[in-house]
Amino acid sequence: MTKPFYYQLNEAVEKRLIPDPKDNFMNGLTWGEAHEFFTPCYWLTQYWMNGFDRMSESKYKSNATLTEELTFCLLGGFGVTAELATAAFERCKEVGLIDNYETDPRCWEDYLSHPLKLEGKSRRYRYPRQKSKYLSSAMKVLKSCNWNHLKGKQLRDRLLTLKGVGPKTASWIVRNLEDSDEVAILDIHLIRAGIITGIFKPEHNVDKHYTEMESIFIEFCRKLGAQPSRLDCLIWDQMREIGPLGLRLFERAMHKPKNRAELISLSVEEKQLQLV
Repeated sequence: MTKPFYYQLNEAVEKRLIPDPKDNFMNGLTWGEAHEFFTPCYWLTQYWMNGFDRMSESKYKSNATLTEELTFCLLGGFGVTAELATAAFERCKEVGLIDNYETDPRCWEDYLSHPLKLEGKSRRYRYPRQKSKYLSSAMKVLKSCNWNHLKGKQLRDRLLTLKGVGPKTASWIVRNLEDSDEVAILDIHLIRAGIITGIFKPEHNVDKHYTEMESIFIEFCRKLGAQPSRLDCLIWDQMREIGPLGLRLFERAMHKPKNRAELISLSVEEKQLQLV
Protein backbone atom coordinates (compact mmCIF):
# COMPACT_ATOMS: atom_id res chain seq x y z
CA MET A 1 0.00 0.00 0.00
CA THR A 2 1.24 3.50 -0.82
CA LYS A 3 0.26 6.99 0.22
CA PRO A 4 0.84 10.43 -1.31
CA PHE A 5 3.78 12.61 -0.28
CA TYR A 6 3.80 16.30 -1.15
CA TYR A 7 6.80 18.61 -1.18
CA GLN A 8 7.92 21.85 -2.76
CA LEU A 9 10.79 21.98 -5.24
CA ASN A 10 11.74 25.04 -7.29
CA GLU A 11 8.48 26.80 -6.35
CA ALA A 12 6.40 23.88 -7.62
CA VAL A 13 4.43 21.45 -5.45
CA GLU A 14 5.37 17.87 -6.26
CA LYS A 15 3.36 14.74 -5.50
CA ARG A 16 4.98 11.32 -5.14
CA LEU A 17 3.86 8.03 -3.68
CA ILE A 18 5.69 6.53 -0.71
CA PRO A 19 5.34 3.01 0.78
CA ASP A 20 3.42 2.21 3.92
CA PRO A 21 5.75 2.71 6.93
CA LYS A 22 5.28 -0.92 8.00
CA ASP A 23 6.14 -2.39 4.61
CA ASN A 24 9.34 -4.42 4.45
CA PHE A 25 12.28 -2.58 2.90
CA MET A 26 15.21 -5.00 3.14
CA ASN A 27 16.53 -7.57 5.59
CA GLY A 28 13.71 -7.06 8.08
CA LEU A 29 14.04 -3.26 7.99
CA THR A 30 10.77 -1.42 7.37
CA TRP A 31 10.33 1.74 5.33
CA GLY A 32 9.39 3.87 8.34
CA GLU A 33 7.97 7.38 8.23
CA ALA A 34 9.25 10.19 6.03
CA HIS A 35 9.51 12.53 9.03
CA GLU A 36 11.41 10.03 11.18
CA PHE A 37 15.15 10.59 11.22
CA PHE A 38 17.15 8.29 8.93
CA THR A 39 14.50 5.72 8.02
CA PRO A 40 14.63 4.46 4.42
CA CYS A 41 11.57 6.60 3.68
CA TYR A 42 13.30 9.62 5.21
CA TRP A 43 16.29 9.20 2.86
CA LEU A 44 14.03 8.63 -0.14
CA THR A 45 12.00 11.78 0.44
CA GLN A 46 15.09 13.85 1.29
CA TYR A 47 16.61 12.64 -1.98
CA TRP A 48 13.56 13.93 -3.84
CA MET A 49 13.21 17.14 -1.84
CA ASN A 50 16.81 18.11 -2.53
CA GLY A 51 16.42 17.38 -6.23
CA PHE A 52 19.09 14.68 -6.32
CA ASP A 53 17.00 12.51 -8.64
CA ARG A 54 16.98 15.34 -11.19
CA MET A 55 20.69 16.09 -11.22
CA SER A 56 22.60 15.20 -14.36
CA GLU A 57 25.64 14.42 -12.23
CA SER A 58 26.78 14.48 -8.62
CA LYS A 59 27.61 17.93 -7.31
CA TYR A 60 30.96 16.53 -6.21
CA LYS A 61 31.91 15.27 -9.66
CA SER A 62 35.31 16.66 -10.52
CA ASN A 63 36.68 17.90 -13.81
CA ALA A 64 40.20 17.27 -12.52
CA THR A 65 42.79 14.86 -13.86
CA LEU A 66 43.52 11.58 -12.12
CA THR A 67 46.72 13.09 -10.70
CA GLU A 68 44.88 16.12 -9.34
CA GLU A 69 42.06 14.06 -7.83
CA LEU A 70 44.50 11.61 -6.26
CA THR A 71 46.40 14.51 -4.69
CA PHE A 72 43.25 16.14 -3.34
CA CYS A 73 41.90 12.93 -1.83
CA LEU A 74 45.24 11.96 -0.29
CA LEU A 75 45.44 15.40 1.29
CA GLY A 76 41.97 14.89 2.77
CA GLY A 77 40.63 12.09 4.92
CA PHE A 78 40.85 11.38 8.63
CA GLY A 79 41.63 14.42 10.78
CA VAL A 80 41.62 16.86 7.86
CA THR A 81 38.57 18.98 7.03
CA ALA A 82 37.48 19.42 3.43
CA GLU A 83 38.33 23.10 3.70
CA LEU A 84 41.87 22.45 4.91
CA ALA A 85 42.45 19.79 2.27
CA THR A 86 41.28 22.24 -0.41
CA ALA A 87 43.67 24.93 0.82
CA ALA A 88 46.59 22.47 0.84
CA PHE A 89 45.69 21.21 -2.63
CA GLU A 90 45.51 24.72 -4.06
CA ARG A 91 48.97 25.49 -2.71
CA CYS A 92 50.46 22.30 -4.16
CA LYS A 93 48.79 23.01 -7.48
CA GLU A 94 49.97 26.62 -7.53
CA VAL A 95 53.64 25.76 -6.99
CA GLY A 96 53.64 23.03 -9.64
CA LEU A 97 54.06 19.92 -7.49
CA ILE A 98 51.12 18.20 -9.14
CA ASP A 99 51.65 19.16 -12.78
CA ASN A 100 55.34 18.28 -12.52
CA TYR A 101 54.69 14.91 -10.84
CA GLU A 102 57.08 15.86 -8.03
CA THR A 103 58.77 12.72 -6.66
CA ASP A 104 60.86 14.31 -3.92
CA PRO A 105 58.99 14.03 -0.59
CA ARG A 106 61.01 16.94 0.81
CA CYS A 107 59.43 19.31 -1.70
CA TRP A 108 55.92 18.27 -0.72
CA GLU A 109 56.73 18.48 2.98
CA ASP A 110 58.27 21.92 2.62
CA TYR A 111 55.08 23.39 1.19
CA LEU A 112 52.71 21.41 3.38
CA SER A 113 54.57 22.38 6.56
CA HIS A 114 54.04 26.10 6.08
CA PRO A 115 50.81 27.56 7.56
CA LEU A 116 47.82 27.86 5.25
CA LYS A 117 45.34 30.72 5.11
CA LEU A 118 41.83 29.56 5.82
CA GLU A 119 38.97 32.00 6.33
CA GLY A 120 41.46 34.71 7.18
CA LYS A 121 43.20 32.57 9.80
CA SER A 122 46.52 30.77 9.79
CA ARG A 123 46.11 26.98 9.94
CA ARG A 124 48.66 24.20 9.88
CA TYR A 125 48.12 21.13 7.74
CA ARG A 126 48.14 17.88 9.70
CA TYR A 127 50.51 15.01 8.89
CA PRO A 128 52.73 16.87 6.36
CA ARG A 129 55.57 14.34 6.55
CA GLN A 130 53.39 11.25 6.20
CA LYS A 131 51.28 12.66 3.36
CA SER A 132 54.42 13.90 1.57
CA LYS A 133 55.76 10.36 1.47
CA TYR A 134 52.49 9.04 0.07
CA LEU A 135 52.21 11.79 -2.55
CA SER A 136 55.79 11.54 -3.79
CA SER A 137 55.47 7.75 -4.03
CA ALA A 138 52.20 8.04 -5.97
CA MET A 139 53.76 10.53 -8.38
CA LYS A 140 56.53 8.07 -9.22
CA VAL A 141 53.93 5.50 -10.25
CA LEU A 142 51.67 7.88 -12.18
CA LYS A 143 54.66 9.41 -13.94
CA SER A 144 55.64 6.03 -15.36
CA CYS A 145 52.19 4.47 -15.95
CA ASN A 146 49.09 5.46 -17.89
CA TRP A 147 45.96 4.52 -15.98
CA ASN A 148 43.51 6.61 -18.01
CA HIS A 149 41.99 3.49 -19.59
CA LEU A 150 40.96 2.10 -16.19
CA LYS A 151 37.41 2.73 -14.97
CA GLY A 152 35.22 1.96 -11.97
CA LYS A 153 36.33 -0.91 -9.78
CA GLN A 154 39.32 -1.62 -12.01
CA LEU A 155 40.69 1.83 -11.31
CA ARG A 156 39.81 1.50 -7.62
CA ASP A 157 41.72 -1.79 -7.39
CA ARG A 158 44.79 -0.30 -9.10
CA LEU A 159 44.72 2.73 -6.79
CA LEU A 160 44.82 0.38 -3.81
CA THR A 161 48.35 -0.60 -4.82
CA LEU A 162 49.58 2.91 -3.96
CA LYS A 163 51.02 3.63 -0.52
CA GLY A 164 48.59 5.42 1.75
CA VAL A 165 45.55 4.70 -0.42
CA GLY A 166 42.91 2.54 1.25
CA PRO A 167 39.45 1.50 -0.01
CA LYS A 168 37.77 4.72 1.12
CA THR A 169 40.32 7.02 -0.53
CA ALA A 170 40.42 4.92 -3.71
CA SER A 171 36.61 4.93 -3.92
CA TRP A 172 36.55 8.68 -3.27
CA ILE A 173 38.89 9.28 -6.20
CA VAL A 174 36.84 7.07 -8.54
CA ARG A 175 33.51 8.58 -7.48
CA ASN A 176 34.78 12.13 -7.99
CA LEU A 177 36.41 11.41 -11.33
CA GLU A 178 33.69 9.31 -12.93
CA ASP A 179 30.55 9.99 -10.90
CA SER A 180 30.72 6.23 -10.49
CA ASP A 181 27.97 4.17 -8.87
CA GLU A 182 30.13 1.03 -8.73
CA VAL A 183 31.84 2.09 -5.52
CA ALA A 184 30.92 3.67 -2.19
CA ILE A 185 32.85 6.10 0.00
CA LEU A 186 32.47 4.61 3.45
CA ASP A 187 33.62 7.55 5.51
CA ILE A 188 32.68 8.12 9.15
CA HIS A 189 29.54 10.10 8.24
CA LEU A 190 28.09 7.45 5.96
CA ILE A 191 28.98 4.64 8.38
CA ARG A 192 27.28 6.38 11.30
CA ALA A 193 24.22 7.17 9.21
CA GLY A 194 24.08 3.55 8.03
CA ILE A 195 24.15 2.27 11.61
CA ILE A 196 21.39 4.71 12.64
CA THR A 197 19.28 3.67 9.64
CA GLY A 198 19.88 0.00 10.41
CA ILE A 199 21.58 -1.18 7.23
CA PHE A 200 24.93 -1.54 9.01
CA LYS A 201 25.40 -3.41 12.27
CA PRO A 202 27.26 -1.93 15.26
CA GLU A 203 29.81 -4.72 14.91
CA HIS A 204 30.59 -3.84 11.30
CA ASN A 205 34.19 -2.70 10.98
CA VAL A 206 35.14 -0.79 7.85
CA ASP A 207 38.73 -2.05 8.03
CA LYS A 208 37.55 -5.67 7.96
CA HIS A 209 34.22 -5.47 6.14
CA TYR A 210 34.62 -2.72 3.54
CA THR A 211 33.49 -4.82 0.57
CA GLU A 212 30.50 -6.23 2.46
CA MET A 213 29.41 -2.80 3.71
CA GLU A 214 29.88 -1.28 0.26
CA SER A 215 27.61 -3.97 -1.24
CA ILE A 216 24.99 -3.32 1.44
CA PHE A 217 25.00 0.42 0.77
CA ILE A 218 24.77 -0.03 -3.01
CA GLU A 219 21.85 -2.46 -2.53
CA PHE A 220 20.22 0.05 -0.16
CA CYS A 221 20.48 2.69 -2.90
CA ARG A 222 19.12 0.30 -5.51
CA LYS A 223 16.03 -0.43 -3.44
CA LEU A 224 15.49 3.29 -2.86
CA GLY A 225 15.88 4.01 -6.55
CA ALA A 226 18.75 6.36 -5.69
CA GLN A 227 22.21 6.59 -7.20
CA PRO A 228 24.99 5.85 -4.68
CA SER A 229 27.08 8.75 -6.00
CA ARG A 230 24.20 11.12 -5.20
CA LEU A 231 22.94 9.60 -1.96
CA ASP A 232 26.35 9.54 -0.30
CA CYS A 233 26.60 13.30 -1.01
CA LEU A 234 23.22 13.87 0.64
CA ILE A 235 24.16 11.78 3.68
CA TRP A 236 27.57 13.47 4.01
CA ASP A 237 26.00 16.93 3.84
CA GLN A 238 23.28 16.15 6.35
CA MET A 239 25.55 14.45 8.86
CA ARG A 240 27.86 17.47 8.79
CA GLU A 241 24.86 19.80 9.09
CA ILE A 242 23.28 18.21 12.16
CA GLY A 243 26.61 17.66 13.93
CA PRO A 244 26.01 16.74 17.60
CA LEU A 245 22.53 15.39 16.89
CA GLY A 246 23.91 12.85 14.42
CA LEU A 247 26.54 11.78 16.91
CA ARG A 248 23.93 11.34 19.64
CA LEU A 249 21.71 9.23 17.38
CA PHE A 250 24.73 7.15 16.42
CA GLU A 251 25.71 6.57 20.05
CA ARG A 252 22.16 5.41 20.83
CA ALA A 253 22.22 3.04 17.85
CA MET A 254 25.56 1.61 18.99
CA HIS A 255 24.07 0.88 22.40
CA LYS A 256 21.39 -1.22 20.71
CA PRO A 257 18.16 0.47 21.92
CA LYS A 258 15.20 -1.77 22.58
CA ASN A 259 13.18 -0.31 19.71
CA ARG A 260 13.22 2.44 17.11
CA ALA A 261 11.04 4.71 19.26
CA GLU A 262 13.79 4.72 21.87
CA LEU A 263 16.39 5.43 19.20
CA ILE A 264 14.68 8.50 17.76
CA SER A 265 13.31 10.00 21.00
CA LEU A 266 14.83 13.45 21.04
CA SER A 267 15.13 16.09 23.71
CA VAL A 268 13.33 19.43 23.31
CA GLU A 269 16.66 21.03 22.51
CA GLU A 270 17.39 18.49 19.77
CA LYS A 271 13.99 19.02 18.19
CA GLN A 272 14.88 22.65 17.66
CA LEU A 273 17.60 21.61 15.22
CA GLN A 274 16.33 21.90 11.67
CA LEU A 275 17.60 19.98 8.65
CA VAL A 276 18.00 21.69 5.30
